Amino acid sequence: MLALYSRYHRIDKPVWRPDYTRHLKRVRSCHCRTDGGIRKLFYSIETTSGEIFDLNYNEEDVTWTLQPGSASAHHIIDRVLARILRHKHTHSRAHRIVPYRFEILPSSLIDQPGAATGLPLTWRVQPFRFQSGIIPSTQVTDIVTRHLENVMVTKHLHYVVQTDQKRFFHLVHILDQGDWRLMQEVDEEFFFVK
Repeated sequence: MLALYSRYHRIDKPVWRPDYTRHLKRVRSCHCRTDGGIRKLFYSIETTSGEIFDLNYNEEDVTWTLQPGSASAHHIIDRVLARILRHKHTHSRAHRIVPYRFEILPSSLIDQPGAATGLPLTWRVQPFRFQSGIIPSTQVTDIVTRHLENVMVTKHLHYVVQTDQKRFFHLVHILDQGDWRLMQEVDEEFFFVK
């Protein structure tokens, strides 16, 4: 699964701003730990341009941030394209999520009313590309519906997506497991308004 994370700006169609975009060369180190009951993942990343960034991922808020005190003190992360591995036998949860591309913006571009709270949870992460045993790698072209389901112990983010093959699928992101599930294929006839 490739997932697209966005903290401040809604993304209908992914457009990367070249001046702010960085591409992963390698992950220098990664680990996870629980901080105040919230699982956080920590990464040290080298980009193709030679820069080194320390990134944090908060699993509860579904947000990426720069580690405090890093060289980019007056910058923020807005968009991240990450690969989520399904294999459960990795060294840590941080090894399951690999950020491939991200945007680092000056914080002055986000200083506007309402920006501090960011986007609602269902808009902070969305499926970008996925595959399963019976479905080859397929690109998500549109998200038809999205909603949040609070199931007491955790939260589930539900998406009905349209793919480049003109098929519809119901995908679920389970927050406490950091996992994506393909629930079922959906017939287009079930959409009354589109």
